[in-house]
Amino acid sequence: MGDRDLPMMMGAGCVLALLAPLGAGAAEGDQLRATIDRPAVLTAPARAPESAAADQSAQGQRVVVYVTGFQPANEGSVQAVVKAQKPDGTEQEIGRFGIFPQAEFKSDQSGAQRYSFPLPKELAGGPVKLEVDLVPTRGKGEGAHLEVGRAEIQ
Repeated sequence: MGDRDLPMMMGAGCVLALLAPLGAGAAEGDQLRATIDRPAVLTAPARAPESAAADQSAQGQRVVVYVTGFQPANEGSVQAVVKAQKPDGTEQEIGRFGIFPQAEFKSDQSGAQRYSFPLPKELAGGPVKLEVDLVPTRGKGEGAHLEVGRAEIQ
């Protein structure tokens, strides 16, 4: 390898370093974009074993949803409804949130808006499949979408 090849290899390494975080936090098969017609579906991985002692805390575990992008509805407003899949396959609503102000934004993981919800005790201890539905609160919600960067259990 000559000195001419070094800048090209460094450039390729920088591109790979920038692209690597894009896949972080998203499991295979996750649908991270919610619209009025289609929910975002993702999995919050189980907590690391070393944090198991924290499970004994008075507040219990929480699910944190990281929102990395939002496009408001053409008319009206929307909110997100977060549901967790129970072991029997049914879903349980664990929380709702609205983006305020209802203005467009896009960010990386470090600038994501975070929304935290108590995790039902029967779902603690393993990964949790989540669904984030975008529902109109005023108007039809057409044109709105929400980008979920990841979810985690704390």
